[in-house]
Amino acid sequence: MAAPAALATRLLAARNLRRLVGCGCLATVAVVVLPVFMVFSVMSGLISGLGGAGGSQVDGFAAGAGAVLSGTGEPLEPGHFTVSQGFGCTTIRGEPPPPPPYACPPDEAHASWVRFHTGIDLAAAQGLPVYAVTAGTVRVIDSSTGFGIHIVLIPAAASPTTTTYLYGHLSGVVVADQTAVIAGQAIGFVGSTGNSTGPHLHFEVDIGGTPANPCSTFPSGYLVPPGVAAAGCLAWAM
Repeated sequence: MAAPAALATRLLAARNLRRLVGCGCLATVAVVVLPVFMVFSVMSGLISGLGGAGGSQVDGFAAGAGAVLSGTGEPLEPGHFTVSQGFGCTTIRGEPPPPPPYACPPDEAHASWVRFHTGIDLAAAQGLPVYAVTAGTVRVIDSSTGFGIHIVLIPAAASPTTTTYLYGHLSGVVVADQTAVIAGQAIGFVGSTGNSTGPHLHFEVDIGGTPANPCSTFPSGYLVPPGVAAAGCLAWAM
């Protein structure tokens, strides 16, 4: 596995456009009704997902090594957040265009301004702790735009396909740049820095530089405690 600093440099370079745009979502309003099915063609595999209580919260993202799950899969304490924006195609103009290999062609319900949300937004109280979902090395980035104060977590375990986790719009951090953390360790706090309209965590999972549905990293039931809008895994159906 490449040195953390060198690996992070390459991965962060591929993410520059998304960092500048960030997440222009309505973070303080929990999603109540969202579509529950979408299928994208992704190279030779598929990325798909089902939302809602009782539905599968694991998508079928095929990326070489297979399973995406690493560590606890719990960036926030269960029951202390609501889903304010799902993953995937969206008409929110503040989001970036779809990154390769995704496509979001307009349809009758979404005629224009088809964009792409590269993570899932979890609206929560300002200052709520966020946790490392796996052991690894953190990169701490402070930006006045885009994701604001954010952390990129690079897992310690080597894999054929590099998976990284991004925590965006933090109010602050409790770890230093390029330091090692363990799974479940507090690394920062929910905030509204950068391009944000209210306190929330933008949680993003990238596999080989390509965004994947973060719900594939959540344990079963993580999005269904009281008060959590579990249907928010996906932004809208394709």
